[in-house]
Amino acid sequence: MKSFLRQPLVHFLLIGLGFFLLFQVFGDENEIDSKTVIVDKEALMTYFQYRSKAFNAEVFEEKLASLPQEELDRMIQDYVREEVLYREAMAMGLDREDYIIKNRMIQKVEFLSEGIGELATNITDEELKNFYEDNKAKYYEPALVTFTHVFFKTDNRGDMEASQLAENTLKELNLKKAPFEKAPAYGERFYYNTNYVEKGRDYVASHFGEEMADAILEADPNPSQWIGPLRSEYGYHLVLLVGKKEGLYPEIEEIKERVLQDARYERKQEIKQQSIQAVIDGYTVEVTYKRPEIN
Repeated sequence: MKSFLRQPLVHFLLIGLGFFLLFQVFGDENEIDSKTVIVDKEALMTYFQYRSKAFNAEVFEEKLASLPQEELDRMIQDYVREEVLYREAMAMGLDREDYIIKNRMIQKVEFLSEGIGELATNITDEELKNFYEDNKAKYYEPALVTFTHVFFKTDNRGDMEASQLAENTLKELNLKKAPFEKAPAYGERFYYNTNYVEKGRDYVASHFGEEMADAILEADPNPSQWIGPLRSEYGYHLVLLVGKKEGLYPEIEEIKERVLQDARYERKQEIKQQSIQAVIDGYTVEVTYKRPEIN
């Protein structure tokens, strides 16, 4: 990905952005002070794209050309209003020492640099494969378990009594080979669910606690063998684990669109940072602040 940033096209885009920003900073002040507002195609295209928060010259050129006259007239009125108020604000110096205005202008420049990144998001198959390998942990699909349980609470009886009751019921369940759907006929109502279908460890732990979640995930599925008693903060549980999907790293082809979106986003962010840094590098920075000595 980093080698991409050294390509000539990217250098050209970065230099172009640099010239744009320099023009904005050191451009002709008379243009801002002018009492003439020129509403040409370029001005409307820029306004249209900023208002839509997207940058695609070809698309917006078609949209602009197809606007009904009434909508076009309204857009021109809105543009003129904003432009005039902006010039008046600049003429009165309202932008000086105003951090909110300064921050908004910074955000606009950052948004522009993101638009440049949009132009360079073509990802080759090899680059996509490398991106996936470098970020493989992000796409790991954790194990999922399907189980039901029988619950015995401890808040209305002693811990020992609840434990013994669970032990006796476990023998009965296994003797009768009680199936999944018979779980509600035993024990007491749990505070959450009775059946859990294809749930991950985090979800299970949020209901039963870390220790019990680990015990369930480590067990082998067996639709005719109840296990337990397992302890949670609420009481004792007898569990029938009927299914488990082991955790895995999916093949890239299975999640290609997701990986491609992530790779494009990362590239856009890299180009954004590189383009902004290219402009910063064109400035001379003098730090005159000296931190006072603390006695």
